[in-house]
Amino acid sequence: MHERLTRIQEQLRRIRASERVLHEQVSYLDEVAADAETRRLVARTPLADREWREARTDLDRHAALLQEARREEEELLAERDRLLERLLELEGPS
Repeated sequence: MHERLTRIQEQLRRIRASERVLHEQVSYLDEVAADAETRRLVARTPLADREWREARTDLDRHAALLQEARREEEELLAERDRLLERLLELEGPS
């Protein structure tokens, strides 16, 4: 059980590091998409429209990856909590 808790902590560290990077990427891509949308609205050209769609697709893809990382983190935290509760039950009252 202690080994499993250690593995979960390592996975949490990796996921949280990935989350930080994805959060930065999503923030950047959100700005890129907003700029592309402004150009699309001003220019009203097929090229500007395509650039906006591509920027929006990139943003949506990274946002989905961020959401998946958050979901995985929640699952690991729930598993860690279950293991800790079981460990406390096995150790009995102090």
